[in-house]
Amino acid sequence: MNLDSDQSGHFLRGILLSIVTALLWGVLPIILKISLQGFTIGTIAWFRFSLAFLLLGIILQFKGSRPLNILRKPPWMGIFGGLCLTANYYWVTLGVEISGPSNMAVLIQTASVFLVFTGVFVFRERLASRQILGMFVVATGLTLFFFDQQSRVTMSSDYYFADFLIIMAAIVWVGYMISQKFLSREYGAQSLNFLVYTVATLALIGTVEWSEFVSAGFNAWLALILCGINTLLAYGALAEAVKYIPLSLISVIISLNPLITLVGMKILPAMGFANLQPDPVGMVGYFGGAIAVTGVTLVVYRSNS
Repeated sequence: MNLDSDQSGHFLRGILLSIVTALLWGVLPIILKISLQGFTIGTIAWFRFSLAFLLLGIILQFKGSRPLNILRKPPWMGIFGGLCLTANYYWVTLGVEISGPSNMAVLIQTASVFLVFTGVFVFRERLASRQILGMFVVATGLTLFFFDQQSRVTMSSDYYFADFLIIMAAIVWVGYMISQKFLSREYGAQSLNFLVYTVATLALIGTVEWSEFVSAGFNAWLALILCGINTLLAYGALAEAVKYIPLSLISVIISLNPLITLVGMKILPAMGFANLQPDPVGMVGYFGGAIAVTGVTLVVYRSNS
């Protein structure tokens, strides 16, 4: 009976941790939009990485992990992964600025599909029929969402450019994941994260507008700090969830995060929250977003994990 109770507790803990990750990733585009009220893209991306670098370094040092060891002779693939995630953060933030949180949250889900394709072509994994069906469902949902957005935006060329940036952000995220997969055989996950945060902090320092730290208002500052700790908390909760429940279940839960963004951007602007402006999404767009998320869950779910 005690064993069953422990297993039930572990399962519930894993579910809750996965939900925390989904919530954090779901609200992130909204927080980014608020931070853009007082900070430019480069400043936001740099601050997110530098704060994560600082906090993770303190945590690892406190645990006796010697975080600086990996920096003495960093693996080139780790540097590559850091540059990929640097581009991902920058382009995602730019995509939010141009097209809004909802568009970014839905379109960035293509990263999961690209990652599955990478598994097929790079790691010789086999696609299940359910995953192939899921890809068609994703394409259908994104098409509906795209046409709904396109019919509502005033500057369609900017919208197309934002879509291009978000797709590029999804592709470079896959590059980051590939580097993690190869290096995880030799290095610890948190050591790799520390290297990635270091590379990104150095790469983005030239994009920082230092005067903004003085001129930005309270809402923008609070949002910026929340952006900085979001990555650390989300990936920390995800790493803990893996210990308790299957990856397949985690993947399904966290793939629901765009729905959180869509609902948040529907409710919060109507409440006048932090001067947020509503995203140009109609009923067809919400329907398309839900279909796209359903397709992503079909793609990422693995019954044998």
